[in-house]
Amino acid sequence: MPISTPAPRPSVCIVGATGYAGQELLRLLGGHPLVGPVTTAPSREGVAAIPADAQWIFLATPAETSAELAGPLVARGQRVIDLSGAHRAGDPIKHRAAYGFEHPHPAALAQAVYGFDAPADVLQQAGLIANPGCYANALLSALVPLQAAGVLAPGAVVDATGISGVSGAGRNPTERTMYMYVAENLAPYRTGRAHQHLVEVEGRAGVHLLFVPLVAPLRRGMLVSGSADVAPWLARNPGAPLPNLTLAGDPLWLQVPAAPDVLAVAEQNTVQVHYFLDAAAGRVQFVSVIDNLLRGAASHAVYNLNLACGWPALTGLQVGRNHD
Repeated sequence: MPISTPAPRPSVCIVGATGYAGQELLRLLGGHPLVGPVTTAPSREGVAAIPADAQWIFLATPAETSAELAGPLVARGQRVIDLSGAHRAGDPIKHRAAYGFEHPHPAALAQAVYGFDAPADVLQQAGLIANPGCYANALLSALVPLQAAGVLAPGAVVDATGISGVSGAGRNPTERTMYMYVAENLAPYRTGRAHQHLVEVEGRAGVHLLFVPLVAPLRRGMLVSGSADVAPWLARNPGAPLPNLTLAGDPLWLQVPAAPDVLAVAEQNTVQVHYFLDAAAGRVQFVSVIDNLLRGAASHAVYNLNLACGWPALTGLQVGRNHD
């Protein structure tokens, strides 16, 4: 019998590996059993500095940088997973409103697949995958299962508060991320309609989101809590409990019986979600927690890589803690 030759492992390049999410990517991909050589490249030197022979490029770069790089990389025949917000909005008008700059490659923006819960067959055909934002990941992890079960109607009003660790602001220091500002403080930012993740939550879940984000004196971690209007479903199902909920078979999504805290998912790839149906108010309350650098960035990007390559979803990932 002829001896079968193992399929070659795809080569990977991380652009922006010095940032918090980039460092987590480097650790996860460096230990991934099906990934080939992992290299890094600087973002400031443009496409020319990124190896042309790398089959997958991970952009852990600011949105403006990713917007400049992704389109030309795809045109060069490489596949891209963008961890920034540069390709999440879907069209140039929504992108400009959310991110404050004109997209230099609108064709790439339209081509990108939003990688929150995209089916594996769609990801396998994608040249450019837009990884979801951290707040969007936590919120959609609570909302999409309700939507899939028919509990959450299109256009429903969702009222939520999000609390993020300081690492969510990135590695470059600012006055609002310094110890003297953050310590013993809880500070709202980008309130009203200003937060850039609204466009992807509303676009994917089809809801109207009222959102207040807060930064807390935490190194990492994220908690979102809120409630969603489910009065139409309750009117059709008086006295019924919530149906069984799931997130498209995602093994890293966990529904828990009591409201979780941030430490429950610290340095883990999972998301934990708790629901409470308040029939008198016509609403479902939810609490969702993630590690903002893992489920909210790097590990979800690796999860998308696994599905896009046709590998088992948890390859290179785990359900428990990453640093036991």
